[in-house]
This record gives sequence, structure tokens and C-alpha cells, in this order.
Amino acid sequence: MTRNVNNQTVNGKHVVALVMALALSVGFMPSRAGAAFSEKDAGTRGAQFLKLPVSARAIGMGEAYTAIADDANAIYYNVAGLASAEKKSAEYMYSSLMMNNKASGESNPGYHWIAFGMPISEAIGAAGIAIQYFSAGDIKKTDIRAADQGTFSPSDMAVNLSYARKVMGYGLGANLKIINSKIDNSATAVAVDLGARDDKMLDGKLLLGFAVQNLGSSLKYETEDTKLPILIKLGSGYKVMENWIAALDVVFPEDNSAVLAVGTDYKHKISEDMDLSGRLGYNSRNRKVDGFNGVTLGLGFGFKVATFDIAWMPMGDLGQTLRFSIGAKF
Repeated sequence: MTRNVNNQTVNGKHVVALVMALALSVGFMPSRAGAAFSEKDAGTRGAQFLKLPVSARAIGMGEAYTAIADDANAIYYNVAGLASAEKKSAEYMYSSLMMNNKASGESNPGYHWIAFGMPISEAIGAAGIAIQYFSAGDIKKTDIRAADQGTFSPSDMAVNLSYARKVMGYGLGANLKIINSKIDNSATAVAVDLGARDDKMLDGKLLLGFAVQNLGSSLKYETEDTKLPILIKLGSGYKVMENWIAALDVVFPEDNSAVLAVGTDYKHKISEDMDLSGRLGYNSRNRKVDGFNGVTLGLGFGFKVATFDIAWMPMGDLGQTLRFSIGAKF
């Protein structure tokens, strides 16, 4: 009995300390940035592709994944989740975005994510690597007189080198991120992501996550430079049952107002080697866009080693998109 009481007291102190640290972080960042973290700063940061979500499972849950991620996708959502990985994992996601214009003959933009994470040992921790790549396709190029100058192909890429480890029972992690953005000329920047995660509360039923992302240098083109879009993420998850989880995130982008994300994932076991998952989510990021948007739906098939996931993401008058992911744990 004494042991349980002492553990609850220690856990209580840790939770209070974590909450205070998160509150101070969130309070400090907006004050440091002045008028940032509001809609007034929309469009004032570069490398917006860094905000494009990955993993069809996470997208199906409305991107409420900061506290949930514990595989290779943690590299994007909260790198601290890698510290809880029990197996090697890999994932590839592709999305053909809705901005293409087939009538004009322009090529279709595409978005790719490939990630690999692996636990090394309890003493060393876990490591990972991921590539995020966005291509806008071929775009017609004209001069100031509207004369045809051929085409150009804007693209963006980020390479993540990741490390995470359990410290006093909490997951802590960091990404080193190398970012390249090409419009007509190229620009490069270096940034870091930091994350923390607690997956031991209420006997592992309650999950908490915190991440700060894209802290680093500006993208420097030939004559101009632009800051990276800093994000602060607070996430929580609750295991309603062993096969049912619900999650809630609040994300603070430096160049916009706060975003709310909620989602759920229910898994049904079909056989010993196969299960089927249904997902539902909501994300408020596009609330200013006309038309139906925000709600996401997802479906997933899990096998002994491999997974296949699909997510539907409506974006109002901008159109809609499907995201496909294949993954493996081994």
C-alpha cells in the first residue's frame, strides 16, 4: 500500500511539473513573437509544406496524433513517440493533391512521406529518418509582358534525422531537420523539433504529448529570406478500450490562430492475422474556407506485418483529397 501511495505522489509531482512547463512554454512563445500566433500573420512564413499532414491513419483521426504516435510517424507528429516503439517500423504515404488543372495540361502536384524508425536498446533509445517531399508539378512561366518562357517546377523537401529516449519514464526526442525549398531559385534552412510524451498515466490509458517544431534558421533565397512556420503542439489520448482510442490536440502555429483537432480510431479483429479499423476526425485548420471541410474519415487494414490505410479529407471549395499509406512493423 505504501509503495502505491508513494508512486502516486511521485507521478502527481511529475504531472504538475509537466503541466507547468507546458503552460510556461505556450505563454512564452507568443510573448516572444509579439503579434505572432494570430491570423494577422497568415502568409508571413515560408515552407508551408511542413504543415501538410502525413499518415492516412493520423489524417483519418483529424491529425489528433501528438500523444498517439509511437511508430515511424512520430518523426512528424511528436518525435518523442519513437521512444515507445517496440518494433522497427516504416511507412510510405502518397497523395495526389486537388490543385491540378488537367484542362490546361499542367502536371499534377504530389505529396510524399517516407519514414523509418527503430528501437536500438533501452539504454540507448531509438532512432529514425524520414523524408517529406512536395512537388507542385510543372507551372507555366511568363515574363512581365506575359510572353511564354517555358515552365518551372517548384518543390520542397525536408530530411529528418531523429533520436528519442525514455528518461525517468517519459519519452523525450529531437529531430534535426534539413529543409530545401525551390521555386525558381533554391533556399536551404536547418531546424530542430523537440518533443515529450507520457504514456504511463492511469495504467497507460491516458497519453499526453508536447512538441515544438521548426525552430531554426530562415530560408534564404537570392534576394529575400523567410522564417519557418513554428508550431507548438499539446496532445492527449485516452484508450477507451484496448481496441478503441480517442484523441484531442491543440496546435498553435506561429503564423495563424490556434487549431483544434479531435479524432478516434476503433479496431475490429477479423482474424488472428487481420484487423479492420474505422476512423473519424475533425480539424479546424480550414474553418475559414467556404464549403464542407474539417471532417475526416479513414479506413485501415492491418495484417501480421503490413498495414494499409486510406483517409478522405474534404477541403471545402478547394476540393478534396485522398491519402494512402502503406506501412510495416517488424
